[in-house]
Amino acid sequence: MQIHYFGLSSFKIVTKDATVITDPFDKESGLTPPRGAADIIILSEKNNKLYTATSGFSGEPFLMSDPGDYDLKGVTVTGIPLKQDDGKDGKGRYVSAILIEAEDIRILDLTHIREFNMKEDDLDDLGEIDILILPVGGNSVMTAKDASKVAHEIEAKIVIPSHYAIDGLKLPYEKADGFIKEMGGKSESMEKLIIKKKDLDPEKMQIITLEPLR
Repeated sequence: MQIHYFGLSSFKIVTKDATVITDPFDKESGLTPPRGAADIIILSEKNNKLYTATSGFSGEPFLMSDPGDYDLKGVTVTGIPLKQDDGKDGKGRYVSAILIEAEDIRILDLTHIREFNMKEDDLDDLGEIDILILPVGGNSVMTAKDASKVAHEIEAKIVIPSHYAIDGLKLPYEKADGFIKEMGGKSESMEKLIIKKKDLDPEKMQIITLEPLR
């Protein structure tokens, strides 16, 4: 499995059978929207223009835009809606946390949430998480301090911060440094994460920052 980072809450996860894209962002972010080939596109908030720029992808990708369970091309996806606020219409604004399972690796992606309010029973039902992706830039998403608390609560083997300030981004988010400091100050930076189940170290939590694709 390979994991690449576009920016904001958008990632490309490549398995032996599928290419999965999460939350492709709009050009209003200041960044060039993700593009390329895709088999599966996951939208955690389908009515938010910023995170639903799907037009740059070729092929006929399957769009997963609602919470629920999906199984396609060896990839199992579970969307868990989390209420973030009351919304403009008073009906509530929900953003989905995404559980992705492929090649015996379990990834929990907290996309662009600000409030991690998953019930304890639901969290227990998720089981063991190998890789946690979580937003750390503050403002409309979790702060570094809140993200650190969630990371320690979930205890994944690898933690990948997302949704922080990078070159070209016009939106006001903090850098990932604050989160890394909250997590003890040690992290490893790489262009992409190449990982197999046997490579995961159950004895320690590793913080990895991915360089955004250009």
